[in-house]
Amino acid sequence: MIVFRRFLRDRRRSTLWWCVGLCGGVLLSIAFYPAIKAQGDVLDKTLKNLPKGLRAMAGAEGVVSLSSPPGFLHSQVFAQMLPIALLVLAIAVGARAIAGAEDDGTLELTLSNPVTRRRVAVERYFAAVATVLIVALASTIVLVGLAPVFQLREGLPIANLVGACGAVACLAILHATIAFAVGAIMGGRGMAIAIGSAVAAGGFIVFGLVSGGVLEPLRFVTPWWWYLSRNILARGLAPEAIVMPLAVSGVLFAIGVKRFEGRDLRSSA
Repeated sequence: MIVFRRFLRDRRRSTLWWCVGLCGGVLLSIAFYPAIKAQGDVLDKTLKNLPKGLRAMAGAEGVVSLSSPPGFLHSQVFAQMLPIALLVLAIAVGARAIAGAEDDGTLELTLSNPVTRRRVAVERYFAAVATVLIVALASTIVLVGLAPVFQLREGLPIANLVGACGAVACLAILHATIAFAVGAIMGGRGMAIAIGSAVAAGGFIVFGLVSGGVLEPLRFVTPWWWYLSRNILARGLAPEAIVMPLAVSGVLFAIGVKRFEGRDLRSSA
């Protein structure tokens, strides 16, 4: 596990600052709930006039009022701030795992030691996933710990809150895996980040179109549908929000490692 530990140790400061920044963002978001609660009816009426697809992208589920803790957290935290931040981190560390190290020449130094390519790829991948999980866990602790302080526990089972945090972590892991696989197969950190970001943005757009009644047959293709098609905080965790991203991640991870083992490394600049 030397490669695994080295990856985490080299990024311990950035991981710490990601934890601080994301926890601060979560705190800032939930701190507004008491004020939003008083204006819940106004917000519900405003969003009701929006097209269905836009309401879904904003995390506004018709049967759940934004003035309720599940509706507020779903729309303000779990449909916007938290997944966006975690996906940025996930795509960055996933691209860094192989492609980034290959670009700056450190991967060749690592492989000059008595370690196999497979071991390096596997350990660096799981270190990238661990980085995402550490930051996601920090935000979960803040949400669970501070929800009662800001009146967010009424009608919100703790199991649903933890389940939503697990679902957004799985969404981030999937996109980290996409960036990892692209970097392992093709090389090039920029390409890995570009494709990972394009999948994330494109998937969100497809989710909005599907929710609006367009391209409905594609609803199970986009990871955002698995994650956002229901308000987990109000209705509980759906199995596909966990199983599907992890299953796809497993396939992409295996393909990436296999192709990396037989690929010629790019020359560092």
